[in-house]
Amino acid sequence: MHGLLKASDGINATLALIGRIAGWLFLANMVVICFDVITRRIGYQLPDMGSTRLQELEWHLHAALFAMWLGLTYVRDGHVRIDVFVTGLKERTRQWIELVGCFVFALPYCAVVIYFGWDFFLRAYDQNEASDAPTGLPMRWIIKLVLFVGLILLTAGVISVAIRRIVYLFGPSALRPAVEKH
Repeated sequence: MHGLLKASDGINATLALIGRIAGWLFLANMVVICFDVITRRIGYQLPDMGSTRLQELEWHLHAALFAMWLGLTYVRDGHVRIDVFVTGLKERTRQWIELVGCFVFALPYCAVVIYFGWDFFLRAYDQNEASDAPTGLPMRWIIKLVLFVGLILLTAGVISVAIRRIVYLFGPSALRPAVEKH
């Protein structure tokens, strides 16, 4: 069980590192947004850097930030859930619900989306997909790859949470404080 917790800790540390690095995308996105607003306001735009291209870059950066934080958000219990159903339940019951949710809902969902997401990316790459807008961004496959990677990170986060629930439910009670620590 100690080995399982170490594996979970390793996954969590990797997700935290990726999250910290991806956090810089927030700053980059703010710079792009401010630049877009200012250049539209003054009526001057750099050649090949029109508002359409900047706005697409904004949502690409936002999507990348979201995707890179999926796994970290899951392990830190920051994801959206409906806690009203489990509020009055015993801790052990809540751990079981989380474990079942990981295996019945989260992991199958991730498997299906990753399976189709790879094809989604490959098709865009093979076709060298670009924006539909004449002045939009080229290489749309990049953001599709980022979304694919984000789903892999989410899967890693779900696996980490499932490991911790398994240790809580089937391991020695002395390890429970380590399970609760993220």
